[in-house]
Amino acid sequence: MKIFIINPDYGVTPEQLATRCRLLSAHVGPDVELTMECLTQNKIEIDSALDVALAAPEIITMALRAQREGYDAVVIYCFSDPALDACRELLSIPVVGAGQAACLVAPLVGRQAGLLLASALRTPEKRLFVEQCGVNPARIAAIGGLGEAVDPWGERERAVELLAEAGAKLLEEGGVQVLILGCLSFLGLAKPLERRLGVPVIDAAVAAVAAAEGLVRQGLATSRRAYPAPPERQRSWSGGKM
Repeated sequence: MKIFIINPDYGVTPEQLATRCRLLSAHVGPDVELTMECLTQNKIEIDSALDVALAAPEIITMALRAQREGYDAVVIYCFSDPALDACRELLSIPVVGAGQAACLVAPLVGRQAGLLLASALRTPEKRLFVEQCGVNPARIAAIGGLGEAVDPWGERERAVELLAEAGAKLLEEGGVQVLILGCLSFLGLAKPLERRLGVPVIDAAVAAVAAAEGLVRQGLATSRRAYPAPPERQRSWSGGKM
């Protein structure tokens, strides 16, 4: 099985991409091959709705290429799930968004979850996003962000400290029993955080690749009734026409 992972942040090095795939490979079957690529045409990092819109065309093009190259599923490696619906309209293979995958896992291990974001500024957006994922907002009862900016890859210990502080606040004040890491840069930090706080912590990156693997093994693909193919006509960018 081959899963193609689209990292929508520009400038991730081949070594960094390989490290992420290595960490994720521990959570899928030995027959699963993971490939991750990042954007190269647009110098974008997903930190806003504007970034999501600007990154979408290249994400769609990459997803189409993955299908043509024989991949069994595509994962969008971002909690905002950029271009997810458009990719599902165009592709016949499963397309999994990390944000939706993580939110759907939460009710399996707790009654109410807390969502930990890299920045509290995105809280209003994520409150609406949760419902779009197909989860009753009451099941994700609290949302919080880190107290300061941190590079989760360059400052791993500091990132865990900040996540623990924000997570403890959600557990105490939000009355939640499980936490969701709401940024894909937090890959690999779930288990250290679990040990600190004593509750399940969902790693969105792991949830996404595990969901993609599960869909392929079950032989499930996107419903065309839910995501009908776009009308056939010429569009202004090459990825818009099958």
